[in-house]
Formats: sequence, structure tokens, C-alpha cells
Amino acid sequence: MTATGRDEARLGRTRDACAEPGRVRVDAADIVDPAQARRVAVDAIAAMDGVDVLVNAAGIALEAGVLDIATADWRATLDLNLDAVLWTSQVVARDMIGRGSGSIVNVSSIDGLTPEAPLAAYDASKAALISLTRSFAHELGHLGVRCNAVAPGMTVTAMTEPEVADEEFRAAYLPRIPQRRFADPDEIAAAIAFLASDEASFVNGATLVVDGGQLAGSWYHPRDEPSLDVAP
Repeated sequence: MTATGRDEARLGRTRDACAEPGRVRVDAADIVDPAQARRVAVDAIAAMDGVDVLVNAAGIALEAGVLDIATADWRATLDLNLDAVLWTSQVVARDMIGRGSGSIVNVSSIDGLTPEAPLAAYDASKAALISLTRSFAHELGHLGVRCNAVAPGMTVTAMTEPEVADEEFRAAYLPRIPQRRFADPDEIAAAIAFLASDEASFVNGATLVVDGGQLAGSWYHPRDEPSLDVAP
């Protein structure tokens, strides 16, 4: 297994947290740079004698609405959330095609299915990622390469920690989620593992929503809590 990211220290902690750290190699790089993204992919293929599964999970979310998003922030978001996926996937997919099999899993978001303000650039990048996922699936499926996406809801990560720890935010957001909690990263990882595995051997071009039911409805108010006292 190879893990990559910008922060070498964080990569080391990720490796050490794995069940078998000795089987995990880390390769620090800024995959926004196409050359670095491609180099990481080439080196991973060489080090592991091929890549069976590629998970594209890097991403940023900068708050700004459609009227306020700055050019630099728009470009930075798409560079990482969308373009970097293409650069790494192109290299790895060619290796997979040569071996006749492989699975690519892209981490999108429910915001790629329905926008959430003020996250215009993030929403657009995640919607485009779902479309790119389908393009890979459509074009490469007959060559043995599957490509799917997961669309998580609000998940407790380093990126979302300031929000999910804020009581006012929690009070406003949690009623939107039928399960009344945020996702744990392990729950998203389980969905990724399923799509990557042979258990999903005929799943291709799909987007698996993992959001506790948030997209099942558009609005919820506490006054609509069902009565549990009287049987129907």
C-alpha cells in the first residue's frame, strides 16, 4: 500500500496507525502539480509491482458563494479536488488495463449531488468528480477497470472538526440527518473498501451515498417529530 499527501509527518502517523505499518509506504508529494501526481503513481506501480486499487481522497473546501469566490480559490479547489484525480488516475488506469483488472474509487460528496452554500467551488468540483467517475467507468469498463465514487455526508475529520465541535452548528445541522449524528471516517472507509473489492465486481460508474439519510428528504423541523406514544 502507498499513501501520499503533502504533509510527511501526517503520512507517517497514518502509516503507524495501520494494522500492518510495515506494508505501508509513504510518498510525500503535492499532487496539484501534474508532474508530481504522475510521479507518485509511477513510483507506486514500480514499488508494488502494479496497483490493484486507487483511492482518490484528497480535497479542500473553501467557503465562498457564487458571487464571492475568488479566482485563486476557485482554481485551487478544482486543481486538487478534480484535476489531481485525473492525473493520478490516468497513470494508474493504464497499468490496470495492462493487467486486465483494477478498481478506482473517488471520494466525492453529497454536495456533488445537491449544492450547499456557501461552497460554490467545492460543490462544483465534487459534481464534476462524479461525472469524471462515470467517464472512466464508461470508457474503461470493457478493459477490466471499474471506477466508482462515494458521496459522504458530514464526516468527523480534521477538516470538519471546527464545525462539528461547534454546538450552534450541531444544533442547526443534525436535524437534517435522520440518524442524528455525523459519520465516522471508518464508515466512509467501509464503503470505499466495498467498492474496491470483488464484492462489488459488477458495480461500475456508481455513486454510493453514505450520509445517514440526509438526502432522503429536503427539510426537517423538530415540530415534525413523530409521536411514539400512540400505536397506529
